[in-house]
Amino acid sequence: MSKGDYYKAKTKRWFEKQGYWCEYLERVRRVWNEKKKEPIYIKQDIAGADGLAMNGKEIIFWNSKSGRGVNILRAVKKFSEYPYPDFVKRWIIIWKERQKEPRIIEIKEDLIKNT
Repeated sequence: MSKGDYYKAKTKRWFEKQGYWCEYLERVRRVWNEKKKEPIYIKQDIAGADGLAMNGKEIIFWNSKSGRGVNILRAVKKFSEYPYPDFVKRWIIIWKERQKEPRIIEIKEDLIKNT
């Protein structure tokens, strides 16, 4: 399991412990590698998010990140490419090694406009 997959799974478990229904939002695309004569599989986030969590009161599209030097700006820009309604939350969830609770950055419209 890659480091990114580990933190996505950790985020999903974190949401589920809090009573959220949670699912990953990725699709795998197949691209043909002409040089090697075989397909390459590429993961692509749906709507700029790693996952979706909801509990009957709120809907959260989330993107998990790990470690120091996390590129938050890239995640903010990716979220801004999609027409999210105001009532939907967008979170960047940052995990540091050996932490039990993540740091959460909620993306607001004014943050997107200033990037």
